[in-house]
Amino acid sequence: MKIFALLISSVLAVAPALAKPAKSVAPKTEVAFDAALGQLPESIAADVQGNLYVSMSNLVVKVRPDRQFDTLAELPVPAGVLATGVTFGDDGRLYVGAGALGPGVEDIFIWRISPVTGQADPFAELDPSGFPNDLAFDDDGSAYVTDSFLGLIWKIAPDGEATEWLESPALLGSPDAPALGVPFGADGIAFDRHKRNLYVTNLDFGIIYKVPVGSDGNPGAMEIFAADPLLVGADGIAFDRAGRLYVAVNAQDRVARVDRFGQVSIVAEGGVLDSPSGFAFGVQPCERNKLYISSFAVARANGLKPGQPMPAIVSMFVAPGGLPVP
Repeated sequence: MKIFALLISSVLAVAPALAKPAKSVAPKTEVAFDAALGQLPESIAADVQGNLYVSMSNLVVKVRPDRQFDTLAELPVPAGVLATGVTFGDDGRLYVGAGALGPGVEDIFIWRISPVTGQADPFAELDPSGFPNDLAFDDDGSAYVTDSFLGLIWKIAPDGEATEWLESPALLGSPDAPALGVPFGADGIAFDRHKRNLYVTNLDFGIIYKVPVGSDGNPGAMEIFAADPLLVGADGIAFDRAGRLYVAVNAQDRVARVDRFGQVSIVAEGGVLDSPSGFAFGVQPCERNKLYISSFAVARANGLKPGQPMPAIVSMFVAPGGLPVP
């Protein structure tokens, strides 16, 4: 993960908080990782057995219900390629993005991993100049993947064929004011309850876009769902059952929530939240109101923010629970 120290030169001095937290919420640490060992959890997924899966460096790590963890899979990728978004497909396998922050890396894939054996196989090969980041699945088993560098959303059919589903300048990052030092555009992605609309964040600009999905599978006109200084650095997203969208605001150490009307409130910030980057709602019946958060801690781990890095999986209870994933 030291590649970040070379490529991320500064962290945007984001606008001061404009609102108080919506309610008193105290996230707690479930699993603490060691930044000195490169254990910086970027994305997170959960299964019905209570296991959690996080991407870090070129690994996918499995965290059992007793909160012990070990490596499930090591992606066979060149040095400098990082595992990014991780989520389950409807076939019960994990799908993981992999991208490089620097040039000259050819093997940019979406990987498919068995959660039982850890066998990792390439699923789809994407443009090596891009940075595949987060994933969401439709009901037909196709994956939609954000590309933070190319400003587009890939659609990958169940057979692994990839096409450019949506490309827009609005999905590019900001070269003038990158929230993480390197321009990042399209990042977090999620479907709403009926999968009629796809939501995607632009990390640098603090904007969440809504994209209707037509009956023919093509994208409709993209519109702004929410835009707010509180969302600058918006990374992973997840819907609850009330249609509210939770946002991991990486650059500002906070979790925000956006209601159906696009109004933004702060749910939690600071404390054990250290560059939160991804979400997973618990899948077991007793955990569906539990929101798991990957605290990436990448800025502090590379000396770009003051203080000791606190990479971890943290959790908090929210009501109501989350939508089923995928």
